[in-house]
Amino acid sequence: MEKGDLFTLLGGLVLVLIIALVAHPEYLSSLSTAPVTPVPTQPVTTTGVNPYTYMGTPAVTTVPTPLPTPTIAVPYQISYSNDPFSYPKFKMPENLAIFGAGDLPLRGKTMIPFAFITESRGGLTQKFHVPYGIWVLNTTVIANRTPQYGNFRMVLCYAENGTVIDGAEILNRGSMSRIIQTSGGDYYMIISTAYIDSYYISLETPAEYYFASSRP
Repeated sequence: MEKGDLFTLLGGLVLVLIIALVAHPEYLSSLSTAPVTPVPTQPVTTTGVNPYTYMGTPAVTTVPTPLPTPTIAVPYQISYSNDPFSYPKFKMPENLAIFGAGDLPLRGKTMIPFAFITESRGGLTQKFHVPYGIWVLNTTVIANRTPQYGNFRMVLCYAENGTVIDGAEILNRGSMSRIIQTSGGDYYMIISTAYIDSYYISLETPAEYYFASSRP
């Protein structure tokens, strides 16, 4: 076959191929897109793993044990004794000026009342026990009818021998505090009143002393 005849044959084939592609373009798209073989997938099983687990091991959450809430007892009332003459000291001292003016309040302290006495007349109180290292006598005197004549006098004594620990005197009306720094014993008060309507003495101690003494 001559070389010219070969080129003519090849040219004819190319022409036929072009005509076939123009008439059927889908042949071109089928040639350019390779078939994709689907990859089988494994079924996914949900095990219900807790989001708060680590590597399949449940996380342990430690809940702190709540501390017991400290309880505060209702203040008890101190009354007058029915047998004052059995006490080692039952007469009011003459001079209370030696005890001076009232003490300043304990600043920055939360005070808890543990006992009280309220009356209008004088007398000797029942004996009472105080376990706290520091405690306070807060006294308020009311004399609205005749304030110019009001007079209140009080001394705190050891129940064992009648020794006077501290005292207070309020003329007319008003309030006064006494800080007591003796504990672990029994005590009583001698109280004298004149021309007053009533008085109220609150026995209080700082919270740290109160709760320390309440521990078993």
